Amino acid sequence: MTSIRLAVIGAGGIAGTHLRAYAAQAKRCQIVGVADIDQHAARSRTQEYGGQAFADGVAMLEQLQPDAVSICTPPKFRIPFVEAAAKQGIAVLCEKPPARTLAETGAIVEAMRGGVLQFAFCHRFHPPLNAAQDLIRSGKLGELVQIENRFAFRFARAGKSWFTDAEIAGGGILIDTLVHSIDIFRALSRQEIEAAQAFLSSTLPIAVEDSASLLVRSSGGVLGTLNCSWVTPVSESFVRIHGSEGQAVIDYNAAAGLRYLLADDDDWTEMQIDAPDRFARQAAHFLDCVEGKTSPMVNGEDALAVMRVIESAYESAGVKR
Repeated sequence: MTSIRLAVIGAGGIAGTHLRAYAAQAKRCQIVGVADIDQHAARSRTQEYGGQAFADGVAMLEQLQPDAVSICTPPKFRIPFVEAAAKQGIAVLCEKPPARTLAETGAIVEAMRGGVLQFAFCHRFHPPLNAAQDLIRSGKLGELVQIENRFAFRFARAGKSWFTDAEIAGGGILIDTLVHSIDIFRALSRQEIEAAQAFLSSTLPIAVEDSASLLVRSSGGVLGTLNCSWVTPVSESFVRIHGSEGQAVIDYNAAAGLRYLLADDDDWTEMQIDAPDRFARQAAHFLDCVEGKTSPMVNGEDALAVMRVIESAYESAGVKR
C-alpha cells in the first residue's frame, strides 16, 4: 500500500493526540481531513497537521474516501460515523469508551463486521505494561493472585465538560476511566471478569459519579481492586500486580515504569524500558492493521467484554441506564 490516507472525526484533546501520533508516522500516512461541528477547531487542527477541515464527518468520509479514520467524538455521536465508514470499507480506530452502552457497542461492532475495527484502549500499548505481561508469562511472579489499579487526578473542568453529562458520555468516571482499568485487568490476567461490584460517589455538584471503586473476580479466581477519582488532588496512576512468588508495580509517574520484587529478593529490580509512548505505538499498530499486516490487538470482542463489565458495575451500584 502507498501512503495511508487518514482522517480524524472530532477535533478535541484526544483528537490532537491521534493527529500527533499520525504525524510522527509521516512516511506511512497522510492526514487528509479533520471534521468537527466546531469548524474553528477543525481548521486549527488542519492548519497544524494538514488536510481539509469539515463541519460534517459523514460528508468528509464521502468526499475524501480515506483509507482509515480515527473517531474521537464523544460517545453519543459515534454510531453514524462508524456506519458511514463501514459502508465505504474504511478502517476505524474508535476512541474509548466504545459507546455509552453495551447495546451501542454491539451496534458499532456489528456495523464493522468484516472490516478493520480497533478500539483505543491505549494502555495495551504502554511499554511497561507489556513488560509486566512478559514478566507474568515468565512465571517469575508465580500464580497471579490480585491486581490493584488507581487512576486519579483533580478534574478542573468537571461540570463544564461533556465528560460529566451522562446523556453524552454514558455516565461519569466509571465509564470514562475505569474502562481502561477493566481492559488492563483483562490484559494482565488473560481471563474474563465473571463478577463485578461497584461503589460510586459524587463529591462535586455534578449529576454523575466523580469517584468509583470496582471489585472484580476473574474466571480463574484473580481478584481486582480498581479505583479512580476526579476529585483527589494528588495525581496517581499505577498498577500493582501480586503473585504467589512476587509483586510488580507499573508506575506511570516513575522513570523506570516497572519494578518488581520476588520472594527471595532483598531489593526491587527496576526495568528501564526505552520505547515509544503508548499513543505512538497504538497508531503504528493501527496502520499495520490497515495495511493487512496484522489484526487489531483490541477488537470488537474486547470492547464488548469491557462494556459487559461496565453494565454489571452500574447495575451493582443501583444506577439505571
